[in-house]
Amino acid sequence: MSEAFNIQALKDYSDGDLALHLDNMGGLLDVHPAFQLPNRSPCVPAGDNMREHSTRIKATSIAAKHDPSKIPERDAARETALRDVIFCCQHTVMFATHTNDPSHLDTIGVERAKKHTRNTKVGPPEQLTLFTVTHLHGESGAVKVHVNAWEGKGSVLVQICYGDPSREDSWSAIKTGHSCNFTIHQLEAARRAFFRARVQNDAGASPWSKVVELIII
Repeated sequence: MSEAFNIQALKDYSDGDLALHLDNMGGLLDVHPAFQLPNRSPCVPAGDNMREHSTRIKATSIAAKHDPSKIPERDAARETALRDVIFCCQHTVMFATHTNDPSHLDTIGVERAKKHTRNTKVGPPEQLTLFTVTHLHGESGAVKVHVNAWEGKGSVLVQICYGDPSREDSWSAIKTGHSCNFTIHQLEAARRAFFRARVQNDAGASPWSKVVELIII
């Protein structure tokens, strides 16, 4: 059932990117209806488990850099984390099937597997259905960005506004990302900021996402 998700993309992440992804995923699972069920099996991992895996991967990655004999321990931490991600995906598929609502598959922080098609024509990307900006724990002036997967090649342009978000001249580009999860640093702390994003490829750009408001700390 986890075949509906692109687990291989997570396997290709660096230790740091995988840890960040698990942190983001933990926040999404905290509010996902499939993981709020009172009778949910304790065998099904949830948000806290993802954050624990993130912490473990960070620690073992640092240890492996200083001591190559720790590499197997780092690899085991990654493998265990990915196994629990697969369990989360399987649980979500069952929940989405039971509720007859496939939209639940798009909000656990794991890219959907792309269906192969014979149509090779590249069109403008669609508007992002998921765009979140949250604080990056432990670093002032830094945020985490998470977006849904998109079809084909492309990048995500993020803009920021410290003024009136209804005025186009208030917006400025702050980051171009090439994955569903990335970070932005050196923002002005203690300021209210607005964020928006869109996908762009060779055929054009999607409409802007919904605007996200956040007080930078």
